[in-house]
Order: sequence, then C-alpha cells, then structure tokens
Amino acid sequence: MTLKKIFVVFSVVILTISLSPSFSIARENDISESNPRMEAYYFEVPSIYTEISILDDGSIDIYYRFEFVNHPSEGQAIDVVDVGFPNVYYQLKSVRAWLNGIEVTDIRKSEYIDIGVEIWLDEVGYIYAGQTGILEVECHNPKMVYSDNQEGLASVVFYQTWYELDYSFGSTNRTVRFYFPEDLTDISEVDYRIADIADFTKVASSPEGPYVQFSSIGTPYFSYEVGVAFPEEYSKTFNSFWTLLVWGSMIRYPIATAIACIIVLAVIIFIFRKIRNSRRYLPPSISSLGGGIREDLAPSEVALLFERPLTQVASLMLFELMEKGYLNIRTRKPELRLDIAATDATIAEFSKPHKTMIVGIRKRNKEDEKWIRGAASGAIPKEPVHQTDLKNALVAQIKSVAKKMKGFSARKTRDYYESIIDKAWQEMSKSNPELLNAFLWIMVDENYDQRLEKYGGTYYYPGWYVRSYYYYAIGSSISRRSHKSIGPFMRISRQGRISQIAPVQSFMSGLVHKPSSLRDSVKNITRPPPARSSSGGRSYSGGGCACACACACACAGGGR
Repeated sequence: MTLKKIFVVFSVVILTISLSPSFSIARENDISESNPRMEAYYFEVPSIYTEISILDDGSIDIYYRFEFVNHPSEGQAIDVVDVGFPNVYYQLKSVRAWLNGIEVTDIRKSEYIDIGVEIWLDEVGYIYAGQTGILEVECHNPKMVYSDNQEGLASVVFYQTWYELDYSFGSTNRTVRFYFPEDLTDISEVDYRIADIADFTKVASSPEGPYVQFSSIGTPYFSYEVGVAFPEEYSKTFNSFWTLLVWGSMIRYPIATAIACIIVLAVIIFIFRKIRNSRRYLPPSISSLGGGIREDLAPSEVALLFERPLTQVASLMLFELMEKGYLNIRTRKPELRLDIAATDATIAEFSKPHKTMIVGIRKRNKEDEKWIRGAASGAIPKEPVHQTDLKNALVAQIKSVAKKMKGFSARKTRDYYESIIDKAWQEMSKSNPELLNAFLWIMVDENYDQRLEKYGGTYYYPGWYVRSYYYYAIGSSISRRSHKSIGPFMRISRQGRISQIAPVQSFMSGLVHKPSSLRDSVKNITRPPPARSSSGGRSYSGGGCACACACACACAGGGR
C-alpha cells in the first residue's frame, strides 16, 4: 500500500471521529429543542454565583447559587432544573442540592445536556409562576487543572452554566470566585484568564483563604468564561488533549468511540496484512493444510518456508557451503570476496540453487580481475555474488522448496523446525554439541542477530566460522597461522571493537545491493500477482476539502 493510500484511509477515519459528537466543543451542552414539556418554561435568573475551590490533586469543588424568578403569567411551574458541569469526570454521587434551604435528594444524570445533572423538585416544591427560588448546588469535579500555555504555570478555565434563550430572559449578575490550594498563600502569584477585559476583578482574603473573584452583568442564555493560572507546583496538572479530547470523549460518547475504534482497528489490520503480504514470496501452492511433516530440509530451505528476508536466506546458502569447506573468505577489503575451494566434480553434485550461487561468485571474481587490470571503469561492485545469479539461485531454491513441500503441511513443518531452532540455541552453549550445524539453525531464527549480539560471548562457534571471525578481527596472515589451533567448536574472544557476529553482519549488509528490489523481482517470478481483467469506459473522481476543528475546554453547559 502506498503512503498516499494510507494517508487517505487514516484521513477518513480521523474525519469520522472528528465529526462525531465526541469531538464537539464541550460548551455546546444544550438541551433538546424537541421536548414539548419545556415549551412553557419562562424564567429569569437575576444572579448566578459560583465558588471554585482548586485542590492540590488537580480537582475542584464547585458551589453554585442560582436565583430563579418564574414569569408571573407565561411561565409554568419549574419542576426540574438542569445544571451543567465542566467535564465528564464530575462525580454524580458528590452532587448535593438545596432549594430555599431544603435539601433535594432526587438528582439524576441529565437527559437534556451532555455533561450535567437534572435536579427534580417534586419533594421540596416547585417554583410556581411569579415565585422566586434559591437553588444551591455542590459538586466535586476531578481533572480540572491543566498545563498552561505559559511554561511553569497550571490553569483552570471555567464556564458558568447557562439556559436556553427560548426559556429565559432578562439580565444576570454573574460571579465566579476562585480559591486556591492551601499552600498558595501569596495571591500575587496568580494570573488571570478572562474572556472580557471589562470584567470586574476582585482580589481579597477570607477565612477560606485568598481568592480571586470575577463579576459581569450578562444574560442567563450566554455563558461566562473566566480562569486563573498559578505556579504548577501547587497542584497536579493534566494534559488537555489526552484527558479531555481522547479519554474524555471515550467516556462521553462510548458508542461513537467504539465505532471509531473498530474502524481504526480494521485499518490497522488491513495495513498489517498488506505489509505482510508484500513480503511474501512463496508460491500459494505451499499449503498449511493436510499432510505430514517434511523433516529433511536444509536450514536455508527452512528459512524460505518461514519467509525470512531473502538477504538472510542467501547468507545461509553461502554459510552452508562454507560449513562444508567449499567456500572461504578471500578478502574483506575493499569489498567482501569469496574463494571457491570445491572441485568442478564436487560442484557438479551441488543442487541447482547452490550451483547458481557458485556461478555468481565466479562471475563476480572475473569482473574484479577486469577492474584490477583497468579494463572495467567505475567503482568495484560491493556484492560478492553477481546479483542476477543471486536472484536466480533464490528463485531455484524457492521452487525446490515448493516441490519438496507437495503433500506436506507447511504449518506442521514450521512447528517442527521451531523446536529444532530452540534446540540449536541450547546446543550453542555446549563445547561438544549433538547438533553439529546448530549455528546454521540459529540463523533461521527471526531474531538471531539480536540474541547473538547480546549473548555472543557465551556460545561455542563452529571452527569454520571462528576462522572467518579472526579473519575479520585480525587479518588473513594471523588467521592462517591460527588454523591448527582452532578446534571444531570454541568460544570467540572479542578482538577490539569487532563483535562475535562481524562476519554475519558483513554478509547481511553486503550481499544484496537493493534488498527490496531483489524481493520484488523474485516475488514476480515465484508469486506473480493475479492477472487483471480489463474493461472499457472511463471513471471520474471529484476532489474536495474537509476541515474539522476540535476545541477542548473545561466548561458547563446550558439546561432547562
């Protein structure tokens, strides 16, 4: 899948989430316009007083005092009042209310505003036409202190609740007073965050501690936004994006969140499968169903069955030849080059993939001779095997594996060789292992390089690999004198900065010019894409632009 396609898919997902209610601005907590029971409500709210006590755990305690005056002729009895709270983390069980000093016990989650409660007045009496009622409300609201835009400061922004224009009228004296964590005693450390510079601000002390108070003459149908900032060491702070937009939206709109998560998960699975399928090169004829276990595969063949990177497979094929003494390292500077130690008669007995690999090595060595004589221009190729022959060798090996696996289960065979690989790792810790080619088997492991890099000094390596290592670490003259002292298996003492897996790393990094191009060219032969049917006609697509904006704030919404 191209990056453009991935971007388009994720854009659709993000746009879907952005347009869902979970990303609407929190202050849009309005009531349902279709509720016929509310059409006759009509009242004034001469004053709304709020106290905000900021606590050191990042939460706030809220106290509201409302003055309601029901219209003398047009307003039906007020039997329920909605009160909005700042965010979804408010605790319903902490909400208490009193009407004219009498406690109200029937408090429920509001059905008309997104974040808030409905306070039913049945037990204490309604506010009838022409009557005045004083409603007091308390609530504890966690996660209300956030990192301010100014470094080193924490801030709280608060929106007083409001009521719909269709149900309220007149002016409202709005007041919000902030109290601070008890350790903050110097009010000069507080900055103000107000929406209107004309707001009256008061700074004073009380038995509860110093406070900042904001006042404004407004209306009951418009909210009042104020805030304060203070040094963040006085209170725990939260990240507004994760707390409000992400987790808050998930709590607030679980259904929309579940749908969005399903979409995102489906996209991730789709992309994962696309990436996985793009790396597959075995023909579909190799089946995981039916049949038994193929137990006579070579390490490089098993690596193909696991669909390991082709660079890993090619290195294993060369190491298989080196293990038998058919290949040696000739030089590693300026580039890695190999010597063929097998006779032509022996090579004639090789499998087709290994014969092709030998052809590629000879071809590269002959090209080097031309380069040394000056008959060839340009830089000396880095790869020790001619790339065309390397590709042909891998294709031949894949076809050989596919032929061998006919009638056998790929899944059962992989499980069988997983146990062989596990045993090989155990054998690497023994100076006299039962599994003589354990080193080749561990190289089939998906994470062989990380494990060798971490525990390389504790393993015993085969003699042919030890000689290769010392060639890398010290040089050819020293390694030749050391041949007689190298046993069948021995540990490798690191020489300077050269790690125990230096030869492996060299093969992996220098064997293939462009690994992705090699994989694609091999895949086109061994696992070609299905033929596409062509059809006439033309199709057109239109473009457009969509913009979604999300805003997070701590606010309270309107109600009845």
